[in-house]
Amino acid sequence: MLSYESSISTNKSQAMSMTKILAINKLLLAIAVLLIPMNSAFAQLAVPSPASTATTTSLVSPDSKIDYLPLKNLLSAKKWRESNDETRRLMLQAVNRDKQGWLTVEDINNMPCWDLKTINDLWKQASNGRFGFSVQYPIFVDTGNKPGRLMAPDAYDKFGIQVGWRQNNEWILFKENLNYSLDAPIGHLPNPRDEYQINGGRLEYTNLTKRIADCKIVAAPVQTMPKFSPSKIPPKK
Repeated sequence: MLSYESSISTNKSQAMSMTKILAINKLLLAIAVLLIPMNSAFAQLAVPSPASTATTTSLVSPDSKIDYLPLKNLLSAKKWRESNDETRRLMLQAVNRDKQGWLTVEDINNMPCWDLKTINDLWKQASNGRFGFSVQYPIFVDTGNKPGRLMAPDAYDKFGIQVGWRQNNEWILFKENLNYSLDAPIGHLPNPRDEYQINGGRLEYTNLTKRIADCKIVAAPVQTMPKFSPSKIPPKK
């Protein structure tokens, strides 16, 4: 009798032990399931994504092979004069004219779009939208100028006055009299004009605006034709 009761007690103890083991296994399994997403997240953090690794080379032009990181660093430090000089140097380098030191109309027309867009974006970002080619462009058009087409000189003079390149009825001395601060007029920088030009660089800048439009850095102005409205003919009496 005692042996039978002892056997029953042993079986109960074993059953309880198995129940506890199963409960513990279920608990461990639940914890493991919860930890899997966390491990995946940590793995993603540990391995750099293609996007993050690409940022180290994203400022190297695929066309000219120029690295625009030095320009970005100058602009980030708000060194506006050095940035303007560097912009001029990089534009010359982009079309292999750094030895000559000046740009022809053909050079401007061959300026890589990627490079122009990068220069514009870096200037806009660093100045909170005050500087850049795309900032200058609508001012150029609104003052009566057309991209790639020379208009009357007074239209370009108006543009120069708006962006602060022309004062007291004459073009300011480049580059000493440029305003290298955020207090400058909107669109004042960059100014890629040749150092000793006395006419404001009208021909070169007009062609630059065409290249900016061709590269789709800005939307080209739509040329609208006046609507034709036939004159009303009075009825015959």
